[in-house]
Amino acid sequence: MTVRTLRIAASVLGLLVTGLVFLGLFVVSSAFSQQSETSRQSETARPLGKVSEYGIYSEKNELLQKTTAIPDGAAVRFGFCFEADIQFFDDDSYMMVEALEHPPVAGKQGGENAGYSVPRLFKVRDGIAYGCSGYRARDAADLRPGVWKFTITDGPDDVVVQEFTVQ
Repeated sequence: MTVRTLRIAASVLGLLVTGLVFLGLFVVSSAFSQQSETSRQSETARPLGKVSEYGIYSEKNELLQKTTAIPDGAAVRFGFCFEADIQFFDDDSYMMVEALEHPPVAGKQGGENAGYSVPRLFKVRDGIAYGCSGYRARDAADLRPGVWKFTITDGPDDVVVQEFTVQ
């Protein structure tokens, strides 16, 4: 081997080592970035509030039975109440989105309904938002077996999620 060949081999070897070092740094950086993103997502996926009561209610909104199992084929009123910490907000009300997903229910004028999503104002006292959400089945046709999922959201964040199973 000549000196020139040794120099070329050393340069190629140096480039390979440098490339491996950069590749290693990239892999480590990518792993930390993914871990950081995952922890950031899990922080925002955590509900910001809590369900304070749930179950079957009377026509006067009194809790009759604490349960998530709703009898199929009954004219019944069920739902939940919650509270959520929104200390950054000073007014006496705060708007969040209420959504309900459920098995398809036939409409009175035809078609099917599988839920809704609407903005609602909730009362605020001392930085805590309070509210209730529910569903009133006026007759057996208004209720279908399966999971009925209520969600209160604030932007991309779930504030509370409450599920009921109609059986």
